[in-house]
Amino acid sequence: MSIVDTSQKQRGRGVLEGAFQVLDALSRFPDGAGLSQLSRACELPKATTFRLLEQLVELGAVQRHGTEYSVGHLMARLGENWQPHPRLRRASRGPIRTLARLSTAAIAVTILDGDRVRVVGATRGTPGELPHVMADSASVSRTAAGQVLLASQPRRERPEAYTATEWRRLRSRLRQDDAVVVEYEDVLPGVCCVAAPAPLPDGQGVASVSALIIGSTVPSALPGLVLRAAGEISRGLAVH
Repeated sequence: MSIVDTSQKQRGRGVLEGAFQVLDALSRFPDGAGLSQLSRACELPKATTFRLLEQLVELGAVQRHGTEYSVGHLMARLGENWQPHPRLRRASRGPIRTLARLSTAAIAVTILDGDRVRVVGATRGTPGELPHVMADSASVSRTAAGQVLLASQPRRERPEAYTATEWRRLRSRLRQDDAVVVEYEDVLPGVCCVAAPAPLPDGQGVASVSALIIGSTVPSALPGLVLRAAGEISRGLAVH
């Protein structure tokens, strides 16, 4: 009996893994894809891919339009409730509202998810992935938030946008307890940004707390306010 049960569990796990392979492949084709494309993307036989797709269609996880497939309503509904870091979002809600009120700046809390930057909390806009933006790209790595997220990682290789001396100085600065990065129109003319790291618990890295302001100058009080908000978020994470 135990041998049969183990075999059934293995088959069930194999089907589940295959289904997620198909869903992951579909996520790369927002306009839909045909069976052959998905079979190649999943690296699964065409017959297996077809069987999994049709099962997922019945569940509402995939939708079929003629000979093409795309993500279905069930996955879209589940995706609406996805959060990159729920604890961080809860801990940052109060501090970023206070920071926005005191500074009149637009505030965002971001983290690295692999090589992508995700917004966990913000005073404007909807949290989510910044579309088609890689953290190491020159435009992102030069922002105050990008500097905080990248240079705070001890094993991160130097982005191409930095010289070895610049990268070494930035990393040294971010090791200080009162580390704040101020960017003066380095990426967008007429936009300045101040960012500070908020260490995540259990050595998970840091989040960036950043304040964007329109203008060519940064109010003298803003770096201190951003630093205080980052500290409040870190302390909030410790008790959540």
